[in-house]
Amino acid sequence: MVVNRRIPRQPRSWRRASLALAILPGFFVPAGAQAQLLKPDIPVPDMTRPSTTPPPLTRVPTRRPSARTTAPVDPAAAIATPVAVVRQRVTFEAGSGQLVTLRAPAANVFVADPKVADVRPGSATSLFVFGLAPGRTTVAALDDEGHAVAEFDVTVRASSFNANAAEAAVNALMPGLGLRVAAQPKGLLVSGSVASPQEAARVAAVVRSFLNDGQTLEDQIGVTQQSVQVQLRVRIAEMSREVTRGLGINWQAMGKLGGVGLFNPLKMASDLAFGTARVGSNDANAFIDALATDNLARILAEPNLVAMSGQTASFLAGGEFPIPVSGTAGSATAGPSVTVEYKKYGVQLSFLPTVLADGRINLKVAPEVSQLSSQGAVTTSTITVPALVTRRAETTVELGSGESFAIAGLLQQSSTQADTGLPGIGDIPVLGALFRSDKYKRAETELVIIVTPYVVRPVGKPGALQLPGEDFRPPSDLERILALRQIGSAGGTKFTGQIPGHAGFVMQ
Repeated sequence: MVVNRRIPRQPRSWRRASLALAILPGFFVPAGAQAQLLKPDIPVPDMTRPSTTPPPLTRVPTRRPSARTTAPVDPAAAIATPVAVVRQRVTFEAGSGQLVTLRAPAANVFVADPKVADVRPGSATSLFVFGLAPGRTTVAALDDEGHAVAEFDVTVRASSFNANAAEAAVNALMPGLGLRVAAQPKGLLVSGSVASPQEAARVAAVVRSFLNDGQTLEDQIGVTQQSVQVQLRVRIAEMSREVTRGLGINWQAMGKLGGVGLFNPLKMASDLAFGTARVGSNDANAFIDALATDNLARILAEPNLVAMSGQTASFLAGGEFPIPVSGTAGSATAGPSVTVEYKKYGVQLSFLPTVLADGRINLKVAPEVSQLSSQGAVTTSTITVPALVTRRAETTVELGSGESFAIAGLLQQSSTQADTGLPGIGDIPVLGALFRSDKYKRAETELVIIVTPYVVRPVGKPGALQLPGEDFRPPSDLERILALRQIGSAGGTKFTGQIPGHAGFVMQ
């Protein structure tokens, strides 16, 4: 799209004056030539003396036109002769401009791309060109006759105002780094080097605040610090205690009552030992319940995992068990299809560490411990699907290297009591205890999950780390029979001492 800017015409008096000034130099000739022009061919009478006779008439010779004549030259036409125009280059930023001077008055001004630049006439021989957006365009000025007066190649650069302001802001926030921010046609470009990814993110956030609508940021910030690795140690400890008490006698009558038979002393003695008394052809089972149970269980899981700062890592020590899943029928005649899915169980750990600029660790961790259980299992005619007892936690914390944090805890107590007996008879004092059974159950569970991150780096000597069971040797026949040893004597060099120097797997 070409825009035509027409310059207002000058007044007629000004144009006449200009034309007169252009023609006037033709009237100025050398003195000798002027004398020749003033000397006529007709005699000039002497006006100082009176004369009574009139001067004689002298015939002025007429000049015959020659075969070859020269047309008179029009000075205005000489000025309007087109002259080759040299294209000039003009460069400035968007939002600024430049005043340019023309060699002659211009009547029309054309702009090739009005989205890049525009013009405003200052006078008949001057224009103000200003930039609107980064890019290149052409500006041409023409006179009344349509001849080119001036041509300009205009280059509009991106404005550096926001770039300079952003550069000053980031260098004030992080002095000494020498960060640079440059303007681009589509936004800003930031470059330099910082010590950590967190500093790079802060610099990018500051520069983004100086972007205009629709602009983008090109991030070329480099991180000079070596990659940081984090080791996470998770300890999951659970203590579970279950106490069961049961005391009483349960009677169960079987068969028909009535009739008295003979007693066999030996048989009766053996039956009483097992809580059974036989009377003739009829019997009565009496079970003496005197059960006392104390269950104490301890679950300790301690997974360890290493990941780079800013990267997610996961860990599983356990297994998978199949779960049948019923699907839709493949056809009208076929029955429903059954597929198998697998469910994970065991010790699972996933975490995302981020080492901050001050050395602290932002940690997003999700530990889980699960085990198979028959309680809550689903049993069908063909299969039994076990249930899962799961301990799970997911949170985000911030702590230093080597510091520990209890991210989860559980204290649970439950108690149940059940009394069974014959109605009425079981409520009789003293004697009622023979016809009822009391059961009491109490369970206590305490669970704690503790996380400890470490900033680590690899060990310089591969042999400096000891593996579990590295010195194990199975016992020989003589050691197993004579010395009753289940583990043989250690072989090889034992691991003693600590890793020398500052290098190590765990660096606090």
